[in-house]
Amino acid sequence: MNLSKENIVKLGIGIITLLVISLMLPSYKTIDTEFEVGTVWSNEDLIAPFSFPVYRDEAEYEEEKKQVIKNLAPVYDKIQTPSQNQLSSDLNSTFNSLEEILKRGKVIEDSKEGDINSPILNEQKKELLIDFTPDEWITLYKLYNKNLGETEPDYQKYKSAVIQNILEIYNNPILNTDLSSISSGRISIRLNDKDPQEVVDVKDFFDDNKIRTTLRQRIKQLTQNEDLSLISEEIAKTTVLPDYVFNKEATDKELSNRIDRIPRTFGFVRENERIISKHDPITRQAKLKLDSYKKVRLETLGVHDYFKQYIGKFLNVLILLIILGLFLYFIRNRVYKDNLKLTLISSLIIFISFIAYISLKISVNAPVELLIFSSVAAIMLTIIFDSRLSFFTTVIICFLISAVRGGDYTIGFISFTGSVLAIFSVRDIKNRNQMFRSFFFILAGNTLAILAIGLDRTEDTNKILLELLFGGINAIMSPIIAYGLLIFYERVFNITTDLTLVELSDFNHPMLRELSSKAPGTFHHSIIMGNLSEAAAESVGANRILARVGCYFHDIGKTIEPEFFIENQIDKINRHDDLPPEKSAEIIISHVSKGIELAQKYNLPQVLIDFIPMHHGTTLVSYFYNKSKDQENIFPENEKVYRYPGPKPQTKETGIVMLADSIEASTRTLEDPSPEKIEKKIIEIIRLRFAEGELDECELTLRDLTKIKNAFLKILIGIHHHRIKYPEKHKELPQINKEVEKD
Repeated sequence: MNLSKENIVKLGIGIITLLVISLMLPSYKTIDTEFEVGTVWSNEDLIAPFSFPVYRDEAEYEEEKKQVIKNLAPVYDKIQTPSQNQLSSDLNSTFNSLEEILKRGKVIEDSKEGDINSPILNEQKKELLIDFTPDEWITLYKLYNKNLGETEPDYQKYKSAVIQNILEIYNNPILNTDLSSISSGRISIRLNDKDPQEVVDVKDFFDDNKIRTTLRQRIKQLTQNEDLSLISEEIAKTTVLPDYVFNKEATDKELSNRIDRIPRTFGFVRENERIISKHDPITRQAKLKLDSYKKVRLETLGVHDYFKQYIGKFLNVLILLIILGLFLYFIRNRVYKDNLKLTLISSLIIFISFIAYISLKISVNAPVELLIFSSVAAIMLTIIFDSRLSFFTTVIICFLISAVRGGDYTIGFISFTGSVLAIFSVRDIKNRNQMFRSFFFILAGNTLAILAIGLDRTEDTNKILLELLFGGINAIMSPIIAYGLLIFYERVFNITTDLTLVELSDFNHPMLRELSSKAPGTFHHSIIMGNLSEAAAESVGANRILARVGCYFHDIGKTIEPEFFIENQIDKINRHDDLPPEKSAEIIISHVSKGIELAQKYNLPQVLIDFIPMHHGTTLVSYFYNKSKDQENIFPENEKVYRYPGPKPQTKETGIVMLADSIEASTRTLEDPSPEKIEKKIIEIIRLRFAEGELDECELTLRDLTKIKNAFLKILIGIHHHRIKYPEKHKELPQINKEVEKD
């Protein structure tokens, strides 16, 4: 079973594409209103089928809500804390315990059993409940034993300063939360559940950070020692307790009450009242009425309504995909038959639709929808297929972008404009670097579309400038993304684009340079064949570039032993004169297999490699076959020895090249090649190949063969007119075949 052409696979591709994109379409709830302030209501008069309130603008409501949160005075409970005398007693007790440790540390040091950081003191330090670092213990120890420098005070002065400053700070109101978290600068103090709350300013309050900062500055100013100021902070941390504790439950309740008092509506529309009339301008108030009507209507939707909605989304996508499918079936049937190419087109459609879906989910104050790179798909489809298919598919993609974004006409229009100009920019592309010139076309399309929409809707200048910036980013990124994706798609889908073929047609290609130097006759023959095949391919709607480049590489196998082919025998010595016919046939036929090996060595695309065996198909090397019969006047036992292995041409392009190969060689041998003689020879070769069945497996029709004959005739008449007459040497068809077969 050939999966690349099976209809069941086509159906699967269509269903997957349909389901994936349908799931991306937003539900009715998330669809942005398709009516904007400044536009005109083009529908019929809208009459309210039920009464509903008119809701305020959501942005205004949210802004007022933020102000309420910002101005809220959080609730704090006043709690009982130790008195000044009690704290003073606690501090003295703490220092007494600290001194006991320092004294014991002195004894340990004198007895050479350790120092102040000896593990022996660990239990006693834990009881102190202050977590000093080893360096801080050493600093305290030196201060206590008067080992510090002259600038530091003695231990008693340091102790008194710490106690005094902590008591002074403790005399101020202290919060258990950061002051920076109180945006309003005020708090509500609740003494108990019965008394009313008192709102006070917090500028004179302290928090943990303010206590530490104040104490550190004062002690450092006194001692000029960073470690001693940090030690005082640790002491304050364990002794100073806040007397105002944040009450989250009461604060949340207060906040909820204040938010509930913010009005959500500002008016009311009664049943059967006109919401808006036809041709009325949509003012800000009218838009709020329309939004409110939509909101209330959505709240009344049931399961049945949602089911109908999903059916509608499914049908929207289905219709667009059917239209694209019909276009491919009737206009680009070769693409329609190739499931791999259908998968490629489907993947690009899904990719762009997914970007549109992501843009809808990103909540930022910027026009990110302008970063939906529809131009990438347009560029790639033009290069991989052609501009007509690209244009039609791009239209479908732009419709899908609008659908995914909830009927967003603006982005659909901008995407369409930029993408269409991108198609024109790469329509006749000759190399990959030219892809970047599409930047200017996309930029022009995006700019014009953005200005048209912005000016029509009288949008703010800053908004238009921001959109132009994002449109410019789109124009810069699209060619870059397309450049990278094209390489990826060529490899994954094994596709050879016209761009790749044009690059391979450069005569500086190593293989073509080798062909021109080692087998100049063959190279010249290939160039003329290329002109013939290109004209013929264009006349029957085949790929003219593929046909021409296929000719350039079809005989590269002759570079291995060029002297055995008559067009390369400059010295007029025929190497086959001393060889038996079967050996000559073997050498002639071997240029096919050798050509395939060379093509694979130079990494030529498979579509070009196919020309090497197919341009001969399964034809007979008749000259040496007849020579074998004539030598002994017996019939050769094995005809296969003299027949090319094939396969026969499978495409229009390979069929055309087969005909061009034989016709170019045959017409070269004509004496006085008049138009009549040339036409007769062309008809003779075409009929011969047709009668042999060599064209049975390609798509060429009899009408195509007539067009090919006319295309060949026009080129060959131009090549052979006004030629010098040479002495007549060959009249018999077998003698002409000798020249053909040696080519």
